[in-house]
Amino acid sequence: MNHLLVLCLWLTYFSCHARSETDKVNNNTGIQCVESERDALLRFKGGITVDRCGLLDSWGVTQDCCLWRGIQCDNHFGNVVAVDLPTRLSISYYAASNEDACLEGTIGISLLELKHLKYLNLSWNYFGGQLPKFIGSLTNLEHLDLSFVGFTGVVPHEIGNLSKLLSLNLHCAYGDYDMKVESLRWLSQLRLLRELDLGGIDLSLTTNNWLSTVNNLPHLRALHLDHCNLSLKLPSSLSYINSSTTLGIISLYDNNLNDTSIFEWLSNLNGLESSLVSLDLSSNFQLFGSTFQLSSHTWNFLGNLCSLKTLSLADTGFKYNFSEIVQFSSVCSHQSLMFLDLSGNQLWGSITDNIGNLSYLRELNVGGNQLNGTISEALGGLPKLETLLLDWNFLKGDLTGVHLSNLSNLSYLNLAENTELVVNISANWVPPFQLQELVLRSCKVGPDFPMWLLTQKNLTTIDISNTSISSMIPNSFFDSLSPKLEMLIMSQNMMYGPLPNASTTFDFTVTIDLSSNNFVGTIPPFLNYVNVLYLNNNHFSQGLVSFLCPQARTPLIFLDLSNNSFSEKLPDCWDYFDNLLVLQLENNKIWGNLPISIGALNKLNLLHLSNNNLSGKLPVSVLNCTSLISLDLAHNSLSGYIPSDFGNNFKNLSILTLQNNSFSGALPSSMCHLTRLQILDLSNNRICGTIPRCIYNLPGMVNTTNVLQYALADLINLYPYEISDHLSIMWKRKEQNFGGGYYSVGLVKTIDLSNNILEGDISEEISSLIALISINLSRNHLSRVIPSRIGQLTSLESLDLSHNELSGEIPTSLAKISTLEVLDLSYNNLSGRIPDGTQLQSFDISAYMGNPGLCGAPLPKCHEDERAITPTNIDKEQPSDNFMVGVYISVVLGFIFGFWGVCGTLVVKTSWRHAFFRFYDDIKDQIYVMVVVNIARVCRRT
Repeated sequence: MNHLLVLCLWLTYFSCHARSETDKVNNNTGIQCVESERDALLRFKGGITVDRCGLLDSWGVTQDCCLWRGIQCDNHFGNVVAVDLPTRLSISYYAASNEDACLEGTIGISLLELKHLKYLNLSWNYFGGQLPKFIGSLTNLEHLDLSFVGFTGVVPHEIGNLSKLLSLNLHCAYGDYDMKVESLRWLSQLRLLRELDLGGIDLSLTTNNWLSTVNNLPHLRALHLDHCNLSLKLPSSLSYINSSTTLGIISLYDNNLNDTSIFEWLSNLNGLESSLVSLDLSSNFQLFGSTFQLSSHTWNFLGNLCSLKTLSLADTGFKYNFSEIVQFSSVCSHQSLMFLDLSGNQLWGSITDNIGNLSYLRELNVGGNQLNGTISEALGGLPKLETLLLDWNFLKGDLTGVHLSNLSNLSYLNLAENTELVVNISANWVPPFQLQELVLRSCKVGPDFPMWLLTQKNLTTIDISNTSISSMIPNSFFDSLSPKLEMLIMSQNMMYGPLPNASTTFDFTVTIDLSSNNFVGTIPPFLNYVNVLYLNNNHFSQGLVSFLCPQARTPLIFLDLSNNSFSEKLPDCWDYFDNLLVLQLENNKIWGNLPISIGALNKLNLLHLSNNNLSGKLPVSVLNCTSLISLDLAHNSLSGYIPSDFGNNFKNLSILTLQNNSFSGALPSSMCHLTRLQILDLSNNRICGTIPRCIYNLPGMVNTTNVLQYALADLINLYPYEISDHLSIMWKRKEQNFGGGYYSVGLVKTIDLSNNILEGDISEEISSLIALISINLSRNHLSRVIPSRIGQLTSLESLDLSHNELSGEIPTSLAKISTLEVLDLSYNNLSGRIPDGTQLQSFDISAYMGNPGLCGAPLPKCHEDERAITPTNIDKEQPSDNFMVGVYISVVLGFIFGFWGVCGTLVVKTSWRHAFFRFYDDIKDQIYVMVVVNIARVCRRT
């Protein structure tokens, strides 16, 4: 046997050595590519309009096309056998586009001249249009990869002519099913196929035959039908005679499989128990339906997969006891299962001792379930575990160092949002692992700072927010952070004291969120060199000038220092912050003028400086901040005119709040160019003149869509965590804070010009602002009438026109606004009847007071309503006053004589009185006897 083995090895070496020598001879003899094939490749290059990566730069430089990039030739005859030109980029399946592609153009028919082509890979480029039918004529192809190339339309059945194909990949970008298959009959002709990927292609029309087609591919090893709009119809006559005995990978992620009969099909496939290594049925949201019991097919199938390494049933509606699932899974696959994903389901129970049976497990993801028990220390018996995700459950009890003491390979630990889980780890515990991501958000970690974090040198993500930590940050903590850190979140705790300084520098974009704590003192200078910094809702009071004047350009993109105790002058050093997109300094005691250098922030989207002590005029340089979407300078002491070009420079401005300042002068007509404006609050200033009529045509207030959402779209896509815009505005007579992000603020569309010196009328054109939900023009000098078409503002919830000089009647259309909750028309010169309608009559009398000429509910009745009601018969003569007096006298006299004529006689004559009462007693006795006798008779009958 040993001699035979040696002989085989010698023959193998000789064969390889002989081929190598042959290749050298071929190269030395100058074997080059076939001229006709070289010309065909050049014509193919001619169809490429864009080459962003220079993939084809070498094409045509030399005559030998075998030396061109991406081309491989046969060593004997020089025929092109492979064209390998993929775009090698990490692009999301959901966001591939032509801007990411290296090559863009068309796939020319000249490829047909490559008659010996076996391998064609043009993946992740962009060609668009339909998949060319002529591809089906490259009959020698063994590997075809045209995935993510932007094809649309129907997959041509001519692909079925490629009978030698071993691998076919037509995967599309996930989205709107730009490609579809009408029938899979052509697939049955590819009998040699080993790998098939049709992900992202609409296969909904193949419900009746996709199962049988797959069954008839006996050599299939990998099946990828992700996001294919597939449903399941299991025919009773389905044959399994020729089904694959080698199928190792099955991925049916994100389809419409809605019952567990899929397991019946899988369990009948020949040899699957020993060959299947990966099964992904995740995001089939109704797979397990509403039942709690699994069918025998499901249990038998899953329990017999002895080679299974990866199992994903995430987001499938799975309802079961997690411990029982582990028990069943460990029967056969306990020595093979490496990746288990059951996240996003409704599993319950505890993590019990049997978890230790899955000793080969590398990733366990049961996040987003309803686990409501404790975590067994047997979890520490998984020495190969790298990823542990238990977030968004209801786990309770303690997690100690014993649970984690043997997990030497652990890199990702996420226990977030288990509010009853106590991470009880001693201060001197030294972990056996080096984590890359740690998320303990909303667990109970405090009161002490977790000192074991100082031993972790590879962390890229740390989230220990809302964990009840109420201590100081150790002085060495920031110095212990990895240069590869990307996110540090320690907000919503009770940490106190000054922040320690550090010399740490970071390699990547870093987000640091220390908001909502009790930190005091100054801001450490090293924080100036992160990208996103949240220090809001603390007690910082010093060092603002030194922090905002770093003497070197900073990478800061988001800076939030709001709700602190800074009482320094706003520095004039904004030239160093030219990358800034968001600046929030509101609710401090910052004073001084707005500096001229603020104009250097030409990328700024959000500028919030409200509730400070700023003074002086609005500098003209602020007009250079042309990217502004939200400008909030409310509650300061700013003065002067609003610049005349204000509206010409802010094409994206959606929110403008300047209330409670001392701005004066007229509103510039350029305000009408703020086409995206949807919140305008200039209340409590000294603005005079008339309201420009073009204000009533602002598209942002006419359009009911969330303009702000679109304005911030690019910012949100880049930094989804950081965007949490908030705004305080006067809403329904009190100042309210609109938080919850850009979406809730974007739903508010309002105009507030109250408490100024505006005059003139309210134009009828205001009725075009149909998206408005609040209008406040009170406490001005507006005159004339309320617009008659104001009732067209059907979204209006609050209308305040009080304390003006308006006259005339209240328009009847106002009663048609069913959404109106706040109305104030008081202290004007309005007159006439309040229009009838439950809406206007439901408001308090204070909404109309101060208008002497107004009447009707809820005010006193109008004069005409007090007239006497007209009698039914108007022909009869009305009685005179003397006649009515006579009637009254007759009634009184009749009562006196009638009453005392009877009762007086009984009082005076004793014999009459006795006779009367004897008569009364006799009648009473007779009635009583009659009633008793009748009752007795009825009782005897019953």
